[in-house]
Amino acid sequence: MPLPRLLVSACLVALAAFGGCAQSYIVPGAKADLQAFAPVSIQEGFAAKPSAPFPAALALVRVQGPTYANFHLGTAGVPAGSRYSVVTTREVEDDAQFDRLGKLPQVDGVTGLNRMLLPEHPGSEKDLREAASRVHADLMLVYTFDTAFFNEDQSTPLTAISLGFLPTRKIAVSTTASALLVDTRTGYVYSTYESTKRSDTRASVWGSQDAADAARRDNERAAFGELVESVAGSWPKLLDRYARKA
Repeated sequence: MPLPRLLVSACLVALAAFGGCAQSYIVPGAKADLQAFAPVSIQEGFAAKPSAPFPAALALVRVQGPTYANFHLGTAGVPAGSRYSVVTTREVEDDAQFDRLGKLPQVDGVTGLNRMLLPEHPGSEKDLREAASRVHADLMLVYTFDTAFFNEDQSTPLTAISLGFLPTRKIAVSTTASALLVDTRTGYVYSTYESTKRSDTRASVWGSQDAADAARRDNERAAFGELVESVAGSWPKLLDRYARKA
């Protein structure tokens, strides 16, 4: 059954005194569990070996929870039984960030995955590796965003935000971008990365659902930028350890 539209407008009785109807911004869906993209046991973890395919073509793949949806993209529409969803639209990623990775030493191009390459029911890291192999990507940078909205007290994440109400209310947006660098051939995990970005604003700034979602995208864009810099910063050590010596 498809997910309902993420954003609803409701005339709240409690707001009648304010003269009308309030809009609610529904926060985005959940992150992907990146453990699904790592070996499932200690034995398999030690059995996986790096193929050291340098110079390497790199595929960037954004994954989210199986029922992920947000205001900008709508519903993911992933069939029941899937363990994760793949977001193939570049929503917050800039071309400059792809170019940054593409200019790293011994990186032989950066690409994404087309939806037509992906299985109908993605269920494991092998499904992504098979898709990446079709575009001849030697490595995959698999990443996900965990974005949450909080009240001032930071105690419980919000699931919906009433816009145009309580103008002095302070809202915090927190995004953690996490990633794995995975060998397409073997599933070996070369490295892990994580970056967190937080911003605070007054609810009065968000006069519309578009404005609220723009804050979410800005925060995720900044977190992804820091994640890319983490990859770039660790790249020389990674090459020193894994690249074949001439």
